[in-house]
Amino acid sequence: MSLIPESDSGDVTEERSFAPRYHQVYQELHLRIRSGRWLPGDPIPSEAELCKLFGVSRGTIQRAVRDLVEQGLLRRERGRATYVCSPKLEGSVLASYQDSITRPHDAGAEVIRCDRVAPSEEISRIMALEPGEAVYELERLRFVRDVPLSLQLSYLPASLCPNLENCELGDIHLHDVLQNEYNVSFLKAEEFVEPARPDAYVANLLRINGDHPVFYVERLSYVFGGRIGEFRRAYMRGDLYRLRIELR
Repeated sequence: MSLIPESDSGDVTEERSFAPRYHQVYQELHLRIRSGRWLPGDPIPSEAELCKLFGVSRGTIQRAVRDLVEQGLLRRERGRATYVCSPKLEGSVLASYQDSITRPHDAGAEVIRCDRVAPSEEISRIMALEPGEAVYELERLRFVRDVPLSLQLSYLPASLCPNLENCELGDIHLHDVLQNEYNVSFLKAEEFVEPARPDAYVANLLRINGDHPVFYVERLSYVFGGRIGEFRRAYMRGDLYRLRIELR
């Protein structure tokens, strides 16, 4: 995992092109839990081990772990260790993929970054990438009536959309760009939605406080041949958005 230089204060008023360190660590630890690399009941590495792994201070690790504890993904046992909690129960709803991508957002978006990078081990595993395969990390802030509604981070195989950073991504929906510029169409998707609390980075971008309700959304979108064409992680404001599910 590549971490950018930043003060240990985790100041979210820095340039918005990069997420602060504690948020990057939080996201990576979150992926390790959600992908099953760390199983329920497993102790996570010690603070010293995590500091060495990510090259950050103890305060940065403590802040990321605290947020995961507050999310109910980790639990602390005094005098022992910090453990992975049991996962939430899941239900399933079948719906049309086209219905599921009906967009409440404005057409445009603010592109925070679009970088071609070597993916982390967790992203490679989740997306079933080939060894050495690069991805684009596309982070965007989406609006409704000029009010920020969601913060979205998409991972896309670079081989599907070469030179994506040169495309107009601020005024056109991502799936329309992929269809029009690269002839990439999505056939189906799996989406997971749950209530969450935003960390300071997310809250700052969505212009809310840390106690504001949000939905955390994960989506795996598939292209022809069963390949994952996009893995998306998003936070949506719970005061502006509700999920509608039509059962047939």
